[in-house]
Amino acid sequence: MRRVALIGAGNIAQAHAEALRGLAGVRITAIVDPAAAVAERLAQACGGAATFPSAEAALAANAFDAAHVLVPPDLHEPIASPILEAGKAVLLEKPLAVSSAECAALAEAASGSGAMLGVNQNFLFHPAFASLRARLERGEIGRPSHVDCLYNVPLRQLAARQFGHWMLDRPVNILLEQAVHPLSQIAALAGEIREIAAIAEPALPLAPGLSLRPSLTATLGCARLPATLRFAVGQEFPFWQITVLGDDGVLVADMLANRCYRHGRTRYLGAVDNALSSASTGLSLAGAGLRNMADYALSMVKLKGRSDAFFLSMKGSIAAFHAALDGGRRFEADAAFGASLVSVCERLAEATFGATEPRPARPPSPDTWEIAVLGGTGFIGAETVRVLVEAGYRVAVLARTMRNLPAIFDHPSVALIRGDVRKEEDVARAIGPARIVVNLAHGGGGATYEAVRAAMVDSATMVARLCLVRGVERLVHVGSIASLYLGPQDGAVTGATPPDAMAEQRGDYARAKAEADRALLAMHASEKLPLVILRPGLVVGAGTPPFHSGLGFFNNEQHVIGWSRGDNPLPFVLVRDVADAILAAARTPGIEGRCYNLVGDVRLSAREFVAELARATGRPIRFHPQWPTQLWLEDIGKWVIKRAGGRRAPMPPKRDFLSRGLAARIDCADAKRDLGWQPVSDRAVFIREAVDVHGR
Repeated sequence: MRRVALIGAGNIAQAHAEALRGLAGVRITAIVDPAAAVAERLAQACGGAATFPSAEAALAANAFDAAHVLVPPDLHEPIASPILEAGKAVLLEKPLAVSSAECAALAEAASGSGAMLGVNQNFLFHPAFASLRARLERGEIGRPSHVDCLYNVPLRQLAARQFGHWMLDRPVNILLEQAVHPLSQIAALAGEIREIAAIAEPALPLAPGLSLRPSLTATLGCARLPATLRFAVGQEFPFWQITVLGDDGVLVADMLANRCYRHGRTRYLGAVDNALSSASTGLSLAGAGLRNMADYALSMVKLKGRSDAFFLSMKGSIAAFHAALDGGRRFEADAAFGASLVSVCERLAEATFGATEPRPARPPSPDTWEIAVLGGTGFIGAETVRVLVEAGYRVAVLARTMRNLPAIFDHPSVALIRGDVRKEEDVARAIGPARIVVNLAHGGGGATYEAVRAAMVDSATMVARLCLVRGVERLVHVGSIASLYLGPQDGAVTGATPPDAMAEQRGDYARAKAEADRALLAMHASEKLPLVILRPGLVVGAGTPPFHSGLGFFNNEQHVIGWSRGDNPLPFVLVRDVADAILAAARTPGIEGRCYNLVGDVRLSAREFVAELARATGRPIRFHPQWPTQLWLEDIGKWVIKRAGGRRAPMPPKRDFLSRGLAARIDCADAKRDLGWQPVSDRAVFIREAVDVHGR
């Protein structure tokens, strides 16, 4: 029985754990992560594996025989090298390392001890790609002559403006994070990549000293076949296709649709051949689509194991690594293979990206501040900090990452404090000498309501408790109109409208928002917490994706499944108007204990907003009207399937769907009266700032 340690307990560790549980002769015995609670949760799911704060501690306890190293790429070499030197096998998440020098250090450590070193290039084991390789081996298209890869994918971090992610730190990082997937497939088919000629599109500026070239086109000279690669990230239409041209046909692996098909010839002439070969290709595509749908349905009702292509690729890669370890055989994605991909990424970056402008040095932070903004580096936070600084305030900003922030955070009046709003000591440091605290942090989410509540409600009350202890003059808690019931009702919803009294019949986010509001208002009533609650509506503007969840449900960016018929005015508000209201709430006297809803004067319907978005972007975006009851019944059907398959899930509450329809009339006269708030009322200005900013 091989004892395996998972080094790093983040999201990808869940997939590794699930894949390992299906392997005979392997047992997870150690979970390593400095976050004890995170490690413990994963350990419990793995049958009570031991937990350790570091790889050194797990090594010292002799707790494993092989390790899956699942930490960020810049930690691969320093963490994996000591494990390899101790003679333990290591499977690293891709990329192998962040430079050729670190790859060489890892290879040397493995060679010195004789330990096996592999990299999890899981898309070599993707079902569609495996089918393509098998069909090539069978000679279905004769002698192959060329390989082409089109990799055109979205980038969530780019859309969400999470520029602090590791992959955006250096130009080469985006290739190490993303391009190693298609490059691994090209190398597997065409051989070692030896020559590179490439061009890239102009750089997209992200932050001072930070830019991204989102696409490049490369011609690759490989050991066996020539190849081409079109690599593009941050794209709207996801498409990833490997094409192999042969003397007698073409094989195509469509990675995202999980299908492999062939363009070939029949024995007939001309038009008959064209019709029959087209029909054959079409039937192959239709058959693959139906098989995938059937696999999904069977998995949902537990008549078949998990069968999504990503998990199958992970399972195949991990199984192949351990099989090679068992048999003393070479693992295809070994250290040499992984190092060659890192080298290709470095050469591609050098050929296309060139030198980048260094980020300007940040001025010293102020020693004291009047306002502390918690969670201040997000969409609303960045605009709020700008407004506060322009009003003459010195501001401290608490955030989990300090990398690649917008220019406003380099202002000499801004102090950056790294920390987590869920940790009391971090919040205390951020509050420091502040007279006013603005809490924009929602604390995160979770898989259960208990986890969501701990992140959102407990963090909000902890912040409030610290404000009382520190004698803060004003706590501005920025919540959401989601805490209110916004379904059909008599009368208008105002700032005095209490949180949803039946919030337990709402989704986890809305329920937690309502509970947080009630807890804070109770602290104001019983302990004189100097509280003001702001509840923004659907916040729009530059810096956030245009596909707001308030419009409806997005299966993809082209189709919006409405929460309603789409004719009612929606509670939109521009981000700059929200920031102005936060400033006013921070310095308006005599408003403690009050709540204000922030909804602008321009309230387009969902149909109107989507039509304007289609016009501005030039994309065929469609709104599909629905009845909230219809959506609820569809969700009930999904719930029945899950329950039939043995999955535990709460019954979807109808009240939540009615509230998402946003049929309520919201009156913000109190915010205008008390705060002097004047949101944009010009429709043309609203459309320019909310919609046209997303045009091209």
